[in-house]
Amino acid sequence: MYGVAAYWKDLPPVPILRTVLNELRSGALFESALSTHLQPNRGQGDGVVTNQVADDSLVLMVGFFDGGTQARLVERDGTVVHQWSMDYFDHFPDPEQRYCDLNSRLRVDTHGAVLTEAGELVFNYEYCGTVKLNQCGEVMWKLSDDTHHSLTRAEQGGYWILGRLVWPSSEDPDRFSPFAHPFNGDDILEDTIMRVSEDGEVLEEVSIPVLMRDNGLMPIMTATGESFTSGGRAELVHSNKLTELPQNLADAYPLFEAGDLAISMRGLNLVMVLDGETRAVKWHHVGPWLRQHDPEFRPDGRISIFNNNVFRNAYVNEQTNLNTPFDTNIIVIDPVTNETEVVFGQAPGQEMLSVIRGQHELLPNDGMIITEFDAGRVLEVNASGDIVWEYVNYYDEDHVGEIRNADVFPRSYFTNGVPSMASCDKG
Repeated sequence: MYGVAAYWKDLPPVPILRTVLNELRSGALFESALSTHLQPNRGQGDGVVTNQVADDSLVLMVGFFDGGTQARLVERDGTVVHQWSMDYFDHFPDPEQRYCDLNSRLRVDTHGAVLTEAGELVFNYEYCGTVKLNQCGEVMWKLSDDTHHSLTRAEQGGYWILGRLVWPSSEDPDRFSPFAHPFNGDDILEDTIMRVSEDGEVLEEVSIPVLMRDNGLMPIMTATGESFTSGGRAELVHSNKLTELPQNLADAYPLFEAGDLAISMRGLNLVMVLDGETRAVKWHHVGPWLRQHDPEFRPDGRISIFNNNVFRNAYVNEQTNLNTPFDTNIIVIDPVTNETEVVFGQAPGQEMLSVIRGQHELLPNDGMIITEFDAGRVLEVNASGDIVWEYVNYYDEDHVGEIRNADVFPRSYFTNGVPSMASCDKG
């Protein structure tokens, strides 16, 4: 009887027990959120493992460092020159203005980042918004929206970003029949192409599924064999990269013109190129890549693709099964002949495994910098496929911290000098 009375009137020891329970819940939530940023340690080292780069270029890495998401600009020996904190709660302090309702700041990560010549950082909080920070980490603008996966420069200024529209299928069952259905009530997830100005204004937003439907690609969009009506496939396409063909490479592509856009859709194993003005599909290809990411236009007229080359069942409870074959690679395709070639990966010394995500950037010396997300690893390889720089984001004996993006910058890239913590400390 006392127990019942104590519960209702908050008598001892109920307040103490409630405090202990809340602390346990908080700790459990923290550990659960923390685990979403960690992957199994593969024993590949700690920090800079290989450094055969002779120049003084810098590497930008975006990932999970020191218990939080950061962007780090580092020397080739791993020394941190500058860093930006990427904290969703700090950048969107008003819960009413947050697109995502989260119980922990660790429940969101980042995907897609651009470092400008002025030392400004633009990045996506995955499915939660886009932020632009100045060199000292102060918010220049922010966009609270369902932005995700990809953020790249637009040659005419501003940024290309992937977005998403979310709407109940019962409200418009005819919009994407047979996906939308009046009886299942699922939210339909409709990915979009967004063009955003330098000041964060959305200039254009175009539906990718509408583009596919209008270009006769519904057979591909409906080819998964999944149910359409009973808890069906709510995500119409899973787009994961959008990039523009720049003017200086356009002559290498007889099928395309400067300003055309390449898009990757992971779940469909599909890469396609759109006309930059009319949005007509000029070229598309399914496979031989598998659950791919990150198409890039190469100087030689081929498209380079981060080929995860592994099925989703190798990722269990947000952790990679290391018994999976290390078959991730970088594959290129000639859009004229559709001939493909693996240019890195699977060969001895080049083994990679990234079940989800992954990225590569093409370098002026015909090399690449590759982000192996699941391994918390960044590799720079030369034109011959030799690893010349390697970094492992060691967390503890059992884990590595995930790395989501990486790129290389010569010191001359920065118009106001190399960003540094010292310059911000001076105010």
